[in-house]
Amino acid sequence: MTPPTLSTARRQALAGMALLPALAAGAARSALAQDSRPFQIIVGYPPGGGSDVLARVLGEPLSKLLGRPVIVKNVPRASGQIAATTLLRDGGDGLSILAINHPDLFMAVERSAGALKAEDFQIIAVDVQDPRVCVFKADSAIDSFATFVARAKAQPGQLAVSVTAASAQELFAKWLFNALGLDVIVVGYKGGAEAANALLSDVVVGNIGDDFARLNLRSLAKALFVGVQEKSPRWPEATTLATALVPFGITPPTANFLSRYGVYVVPSALKAKDFAAYLKLQQALLQARASPEFQSYIAKSQLEDLSIGKPGEDFENVFAADMVEIRKIK
Repeated sequence: MTPPTLSTARRQALAGMALLPALAAGAARSALAQDSRPFQIIVGYPPGGGSDVLARVLGEPLSKLLGRPVIVKNVPRASGQIAATTLLRDGGDGLSILAINHPDLFMAVERSAGALKAEDFQIIAVDVQDPRVCVFKADSAIDSFATFVARAKAQPGQLAVSVTAASAQELFAKWLFNALGLDVIVVGYKGGAEAANALLSDVVVGNIGDDFARLNLRSLAKALFVGVQEKSPRWPEATTLATALVPFGITPPTANFLSRYGVYVVPSALKAKDFAAYLKLQQALLQARASPEFQSYIAKSQLEDLSIGKPGEDFENVFAADMVEIRKIK
């Protein structure tokens, strides 16, 4: 049988939300519930980052819905390639998903020299949008983006900022400093936590990270800009990127340029071979996000404005457009 069209699939997914309580009671008699093996969330980053934290918060309500334990497995390194390969190896039966960022996933695919293919992956759900943020220590003499640019021009090659290596953060920094004609050292670290620690240890003067992921620095840092059209309630002192760049005659390529989207991914083979199992897993993920436990964390962390919780299919055009811009960065 030909799988339902995308619009039909969405209608079925929404209609199926009302049936989700039955999932934990045994309604999912498919590849998702054939045995007692735990469900695995493969996180493509080290412990402590935004993707890792949200995956762990999601784990408990998801476990209740799936009727099985949920374990979180961190598989960092190689720019997401190892985690993506692990998903293809372990996720064909619907018992593993990958928690990773867009556009990091498809950047990893392009860097794999053919070992991975974009068509092998299906974004099943979009969790949050996390725009870029540029932070400095709270006591830094650099108190605005204009001040930073002036300092960088006066001291070429002497200022350094930290990012997560081989990620969209690094691409963003490369685009930004090239556009401004700045000679700033970009230091890459294995994960966001290490990049943040480099700032706190004065190894670098600034960090380009993600709005929510850098919230752990709120009492220790200040933000110079956030990379979206509206100011952040978490960093009220920060201007928007577009506003910060006006004095320099630069306009970001898109409104939310290179924002991080936290996504959950399955092998596309799961959707093709067992569409019912795919839909049930998608429904469970979205319902787990709607749980009191998860929404309490969202509210406590002041993430309501960044929370998405929608099927991955809704963002396919947005993500494709992002990749067009990424390929232009040299």
